Amino acid sequence: MATVAYETENAVFQFDLNDTVYCLENCSQEHSATDTDEILKFIKSSPDESITIIDDYFGYIVLDLTEKGKGLVKCKTCSKVYAPDQIESITVGHGKTPFLINLKEKGGIIKRLFGRKQKLPGMFGGKGYQCPEGHELIAMITWRT
Repeated sequence: MATVAYETENAVFQFDLNDTVYCLENCSQEHSATDTDEILKFIKSSPDESITIIDDYFGYIVLDLTEKGKGLVKCKTCSKVYAPDQIESITVGHGKTPFLINLKEKGGIIKRLFGRKQKLPGMFGGKGYQCPEGHELIAMITWRT
């Protein structure tokens, strides 16, 4: 079976080639991303059965495939292999989307918006995954203000 691998500092993700190509083609049509097209060209032109992707943009594809329950991940810290349903979703920064901002200060966003005039600070957020032992496997910023 042909596979696609992506390595982070703490983990190695492995996906079926067909699942990866399908996901990349859908992302390319939905978002017209040139990064996606370049990765697709690389994968389709590779004669190898096992392809390793180095492009950082592929991390977003890893998040999408993992969210859909595809592939396997090996945690380098505890040296165990996990299926997507065994790992835990985590949030990065202010949350997974800008619509679910996680403010941890007294007064909240309403007071800051309608209190005195001030420039809103830049915020960011994203998502990632950790193994059942609590080791971070991948974390990506998916939005900024």
